Amino acid sequence: MDLKALKPSTFASATTELPLERVWLVASNPLLLPSLSPELQAVRLLGGDHLQLGSQFEGDQLRGERTWTTTSTVTKFEEGRVFEWTVGELEEPVSRWSFLLDAHPGGCTLTEKVVLLGGPSPLTTFVEAHPEEAEDVIRERLELLRERMAVTVHGLLQLA
Repeated sequence: MDLKALKPSTFASATTELPLERVWLVASNPLLLPSLSPELQAVRLLGGDHLQLGSQFEGDQLRGERTWTTTSTVTKFEEGRVFEWTVGELEEPVSRWSFLLDAHPGGCTLTEKVVLLGGPSPLTTFVEAHPEEAEDVIRERLELLRERMAVTVHGLLQLA
């Protein structure tokens, strides 16, 4: 099973009566994410405190006994609409995450999305070594991510 070819993805959404501008302030701030995630422990902005296209940040991760640090690059930044970052090297990314905002009369919808892109990661290594288990492992990982993203989306709306 080739993650690079499949690009499996999942998402979580929530709708609020809050104005889009207020939701954007929290959705476009990765420093808030560790307070909403059992896996992401800390975020550090690299090269300044103003996020824009091309900005980078590090994230300290924890899953079970395993810890690691990722570097992410902001790959799409459309004020009030899209905050997207790519984890890992841009030439061989691990994943792409985004917060998408859609305004509607009386509020907005916030969606968090992830696409697994097959760059170097423990998941990719496992899938390559155990192709017979790949489908189940990927499905389980996406289910866990979807559950955690739902918590994150609702948590961001509470912060807003």
